[in-house]
Amino acid sequence: MGNKKKILILHTSVGHGIKVTAQNIYAQLLKSGKYEVRIDDIQRVERGTFVAVTEKIYLFIIEKLSFVWGIIYSDQFQTFILPFRKTIAAFKHKHVLKLLETYQPDIVISTQSAPSGIVAYLKAKGKYNGKLVAAFSDYHLHRFWLFEEVDLYLCNIALQAEELRAMGVAEERLAVTGMIISEKYLQKVARSAAAKEFGLSTEAPVVLVSGGRRGLMASKEIVRRLRESEIPFQIAVVTGKNEALKIELEMIDPSLKHPLTVLGYVTDQEILMSAADVLVSKPGGPTIAEAVSKGLPIVITDAHPGHEMRNMHYLEHHSIAWHGRNPMEAVRLVEQILKNEIKHDKIAAYEKIIKPKEAVSLTAALDRLYI
Repeated sequence: MGNKKKILILHTSVGHGIKVTAQNIYAQLLKSGKYEVRIDDIQRVERGTFVAVTEKIYLFIIEKLSFVWGIIYSDQFQTFILPFRKTIAAFKHKHVLKLLETYQPDIVISTQSAPSGIVAYLKAKGKYNGKLVAAFSDYHLHRFWLFEEVDLYLCNIALQAEELRAMGVAEERLAVTGMIISEKYLQKVARSAAAKEFGLSTEAPVVLVSGGRRGLMASKEIVRRLRESEIPFQIAVVTGKNEALKIELEMIDPSLKHPLTVLGYVTDQEILMSAADVLVSKPGGPTIAEAVSKGLPIVITDAHPGHEMRNMHYLEHHSIAWHGRNPMEAVRLVEQILKNEIKHDKIAAYEKIIKPKEAVSLTAALDRLYI
């Protein structure tokens, strides 16, 4: 262990994709055997009133006032707030500094702007002298994620690297890895076995409705609209940890033409996706990549202003997913996909976000830090 580089991965627990990306990076690095690796949630490290209040405000805005998040995420607002990022980071760096002093990592990998800002602040003050790596979990590039102190950016898509180059970021400070997902999504699972595990029939197509950890806000109306379709298929809904939504959906009477299976929090989603024929989902980074790895056509709905809309624009522009602007339109797209009226090029989608042409492995990307 003594000769191995030590890597500390920092993430936030707010934002499912941010946490999952960090966990996937951790798993890959651990499996490589090249590093000593530790992973920490910045909200637990920097626990306290400031962090707790900030988290509650963020969640309230995202869930109740999403249009406000769209304003905050806009380029105009970010131009105003960019100069104050390190000042904000200074309010919540003490525990991170103690962690760095104790663990003494050679590399810190951050999957969110808050830990990136804290470590960038500490580098600027000469209190951390190791490398800082910023990993993305979305399909666009935002200036708020970028810091002069970052030694390497891990890009999910080629477009992020192109935009960084256009901003003057040196070639040695960027690497395209593709979206870093769990290896279990790359393993083949027989459709019949996957359907059996979740009590689904192999005789009819499966429309999978999934909204992540909190459940898709539009799920109820989408399910109702799906049940009105003239095309026979079965519906499987993942409600995550949203128990109220699960109970409401269980009260909907299934039809003979559209059997309904309501699932709560699913830990083996890679198997469930193997049983599905089309996915209806929010445009979360890892979820979309996981579906693409399974070759699933995707209908995006309930995309909030801000990062979700920017993800959706990229995915729609590259025909990786289709945008249902409301439940009725989402169902119409599902029907067109099942009737083969919309052609889905799963190979092209895979090459865009899982294995771009210029992609290198995670370990190869990190090796660039010491060339």
